[in-house]
Order: sequence, then C-alpha cells, then structure tokens
Amino acid sequence: MTQNASYVEQVNTPGAMSPEEMAHAQQRYEEILLQTDSSRVAGRLARTYAEALLAVAEQRGEADAVAGEFDSLLKDVFPAVAGLEDFLDTPAVNKHAKDEALARAFGDRASPLFLDFLRLLNRKDRLGLVRLVAVAYRALRDKKANRQRVLVESATPLDAAQKTALRDTLAAALNKTPVLVVRENPDLIGGLVVHVGDKVYDTSVRSKLQAVRHTLLVRGSHAIQSGRDRFSHR
Repeated sequence: MTQNASYVEQVNTPGAMSPEEMAHAQQRYEEILLQTDSSRVAGRLARTYAEALLAVAEQRGEADAVAGEFDSLLKDVFPAVAGLEDFLDTPAVNKHAKDEALARAFGDRASPLFLDFLRLLNRKDRLGLVRLVAVAYRALRDKKANRQRVLVESATPLDAAQKTALRDTLAAALNKTPVLVVRENPDLIGGLVVHVGDKVYDTSVRSKLQAVRHTLLVRGSHAIQSGRDRFSHR
C-alpha cells in the first residue's frame, strides 16, 4: 500500500482522527494537491462528495457561496466553537443527535444546500471528512477555472511586487492563472522553492550550499581513493 493510500484509508475511517489530527490531515491533503495532479491524487471519497456537491451548486448558481461557507466553517466556526468538530466526528454520538445539532447550529446561518450536504455526510457517517471535502471542492473549482495552485516556500516574506512578478512568470509558463500559496521556511536561508504539480524548482541558498557540499564530498572521496590507489601501487 502506498503512503497516500494508507493516508486515505485512515481518514476514511469514522472517528479515527481527532479534530487536531484532521486539521493536520487537511494540510497534508492540500500539500498532496499542490504537489501532484489533482486528477490523480489519492482521496477518492472526498473527491466524490465534492463532485456531487459542486454539480448541484453549479446548477443552482451557488458554487461561490458554497465555497465561502466551507471557508467560514473551517476558519471561523470550528475554531470559535470548542468541541464542535470533535462532537460531529465522534462515533459515540448517534446520527439523530448530530442531525439536531446541525439544524440548531446552521439552520439560520447556512444555505439550505450546504446544510443538506452536512446532514448527508452525517447520514453516511462521514462528517469527519468535511475538511477534506472542502479542499477537494476547491481543487475542482480551480480546475474548471483553469487555475493552478502553486506552493512557494520562501526564506523571508514576499512583498507585493515579488508576488506579482512571480505570478506573471508562472502564468506565462503554465498558461494558467497561478494561485500562490506562500509559506515561510527559514531553513532555506534565502531564495525560493516553487512546487508546480509534481515539479520542483529550487533556487534556495540551502539547495546551493547542499550542492557545493556534495561536490566537495565527491572530490574529497575521489582524492582519497586516488591516494589509496597510488599507495597500493608502490
């Protein structure tokens, strides 16, 4: 079993992960999506739910609204309501109690479509997948809009001008609209590491130092071996 397949098996098991673990899983899933073609990425179940939701949302003209509701749920509601995500995910609470909680919590705040979707996940014992479905939903919308999410690791924060220049360069190279996901990584010392699909473009100082170190090690090993050869022939 591949690492990704094992990962998906874990997140597909109801109640197998705590909210903190699910948050980490969401980040991991996003990294997979950023570093591989989303049509080949593991996570078929989350993608299946996302595809069904997006199809209905587009028919109703609510695709953007649903995307906003996912963002609000993950970034606003879950952090603000302690224990809510754990409550929705735990198998110790029956579906009826969860359904009532969903109706109370989101009945007058979420669109009927989004609330119905959450209740569907509850009926299927898949509320714990909501974070991953949100990521898959976003990835599907990106693909339809010819957008490409690009993971950029930078030693220091990028200013607006640097982001614009990088975005323009990537747009010309990819023939897609790049969506930059910038993460600071002080270990790089300087420069950038850019992940586009399964390709990595490394211009970091750390990478260059590692290359120099490798070259010196190779030369040193060669010099040592040459010395041994000369000594053995004496």
